[in-house]
Amino acid sequence: MTDDPPTRPEPQPEPGLDAARPLDRYTPPACGELDEIGAILADGRLSGGAPVVAAYQHALATYFGVRRAIAVNSGSSALHAVLHALDVGPETEVIVPATAPLPTAMPILTCGATPVLVDTRPGSLALDPAAVEASLSPRTRAAITLPLWGYPVDNEPAEAVLTKAGVPVVEDACQAHGTRVRDRLAGTLGRAGCLSTHDRKPLATGEGGFVLTDDEDLADRVDHFTHLGHLRGDVRGVNYKLAAPLAAIGLRRLRGLDDHLRRRRAAADRLLAALPADGRLRELPHRVGDTPNYYSLVLTIDPDTETGPDTRAEAAAVAAALASVGLPPDSVRYRYRPLPQRTLFRPYRTPCPNAERLAAGTFQLPVHPGMSEAALRFVAGRIAALATRK
Repeated sequence: MTDDPPTRPEPQPEPGLDAARPLDRYTPPACGELDEIGAILADGRLSGGAPVVAAYQHALATYFGVRRAIAVNSGSSALHAVLHALDVGPETEVIVPATAPLPTAMPILTCGATPVLVDTRPGSLALDPAAVEASLSPRTRAAITLPLWGYPVDNEPAEAVLTKAGVPVVEDACQAHGTRVRDRLAGTLGRAGCLSTHDRKPLATGEGGFVLTDDEDLADRVDHFTHLGHLRGDVRGVNYKLAAPLAAIGLRRLRGLDDHLRRRRAAADRLLAALPADGRLRELPHRVGDTPNYYSLVLTIDPDTETGPDTRAEAAAVAAALASVGLPPDSVRYRYRPLPQRTLFRPYRTPCPNAERLAAGTFQLPVHPGMSEAALRFVAGRIAALATRK
């Protein structure tokens, strides 16, 4: 299977929203960011060394309940920095779920390491512990876990295998701001957590990201690597600093993140209530007590059963029907595919049938706070009709 042409899909507006503002699918409401940026411009210190960046890092650490937060210029930079700090490099391996999108896995290649693609459990985003154990080798330096689309993942069995082997877990929680797993926030469950603050994220600064950790030594190594070794000349580094204006935006928007997430969850509840109990669509399962942040509402077709050709055709028809009314799932909107189907990762391809079935049968729907009542009614009606078994 070849990748689609590397063209960027055109953003599509949602029903009931202003077609001139395609980013309404993600853009948070204004909360005084212009005042913050004005103050930074007046101050004149715009680089990553400005005091507002330190204030932003302190606020992130406090919100997530960790010792350290290091702000960087993207979620991918956060992952690269953590992997580098864990001595990932040539002749080493990193375990990564086959469901991972490209930005999760590319930092492994940037380090010169080998990605080891591991299957998930049936109908789940969680790593298959048996597959993890079979993938371990003396070269394994780290394993990445992934609460994709902001959905909490029960990785305890796989984490037990990794802990026994002495392999650190790195969470790619780039879409999971506020997601709760085992009564903890995503991004705080492993040796380090990496989050993005790209435009589409619940905490959005345009571009940006941050690393969370309780490991002071690891935090220092990440900090030095992302700040050119603080120009001491004794350690290697890159310039991944976050600019002061973006830190100021993040600091202001962080204050409203809980309300932002509450409104996302309320919208998701509205749409889930529209699904018929005996329909062919249901929410992507997660453990009772865990809470998605609803970066997207994810529906799926029969995730606990074998997906044969007929069901795959049915899933493709649902995706096409959603796209036709301006609600394209990620497989259409961003051409999301599991890693084994990507040209760049073909040399590392292993059989991952559970991940491929899950990717083929999931549908991501918008539930952002800016959705109007008319848009919510429209989406509810469409998914209710598609969920009804013919």
